[in-house]
Amino acid sequence: MRSGFKYSSRGYSLTELLVVVALIGILSLISVPAFINFKNQNTFRSDLRNFANDLRAARQYAITQTVDVRVELDPAPGNPLTSNQYRFYWSNDRGTTWTPLSMPGARGITPGTTGNIKDLNGPVWFQSETSLTDPDSNSKPDIVYHPNGSMDLAASAANAQIVMRCAWSKVTYDIYTIGLSASGQFTSVGSHS
Repeated sequence: MRSGFKYSSRGYSLTELLVVVALIGILSLISVPAFINFKNQNTFRSDLRNFANDLRAARQYAITQTVDVRVELDPAPGNPLTSNQYRFYWSNDRGTTWTPLSMPGARGITPGTTGNIKDLNGPVWFQSETSLTDPDSNSKPDIVYHPNGSMDLAASAANAQIVMRCAWSKVTYDIYTIGLSASGQFTSVGSHS
């Protein structure tokens, strides 16, 4: 019994192949930039999340070890080329002397060694800070946690802020403002410039 369908062994026509290639090209024009923006946004959020986790770890270390812990931000706020590092120190004499505090994932001064220096990934930097202290008068803003979990703020300040920024302008948020309270708690709010 024969069916009414004709079978052809010709394959696809040139027109059909060109339509498929054009559709693939249009889809890639749409999806590749969207994927790049998605990747950049995730890099920035990852930096924010890592920094927040490091602040929590520093506060927890201060509480569990009954020492002061200092997180020193980069000395050049707002400079995307040089203001993407932060360092950890501890003191058991109320901040008279500070000793480098090795943290998980931190690097040392020499490559390949562990230490107290962490970097933000990608073109992400600390743009500014307000109401943080400088206990060692080295012009570097510091977050200092105490054994009771509280932190130091500048004189007569109710809270402090750290602004993180990225160079990518096509992401959802290219600025995150981290609010810090004297009790050691913090919040983050994203915005777009």
